[in-house]
Amino acid sequence: MGTPKNVAEELIAGVADVRIRAMMGEWLVYFREKMVGTIEDGHLYVTIVPAAEELLPNAVRQSPHAGAKPRLRVENVSDKAFLYALFAAMWEELPANRRKTLR
Repeated sequence: MGTPKNVAEELIAGVADVRIRAMMGEWLVYFREKMVGTIEDGHLYVTIVPAAEELLPNAVRQSPHAGAKPRLRVENVSDKAFLYALFAAMWEELPANRRKTLR
C-alpha cells in the first residue's frame, strides 16, 4: 500500500528545509538536500545515525519494507520543532548526496 501524497505532505508540513520525492509509491524525505529518511505506509522512518539514536532513544528499529535496511520509526510527527531539530542534528552525520553523471 502506497502512502498518498497528501498524507506524506502532512507529515512534514511546517518543517523548514524539507522536501519529499516520490519513490515507487512511497516517499524519500530530504533535509537541506540530504536524504534523512522515508515515509512508507503513512509512517516516518529516519536513517540510523548517532544523532537520531540519541534523540529517539526508544524508537523501534524497523525495516520499512521487505529487503530494506532497518531505520528508526518516528512516532511524534506532530512536534514540528522536534522534527526540525532531529533532521538538523542528523544532517551533520549524513554523507553528501552522490551526483549521477551521464555518460
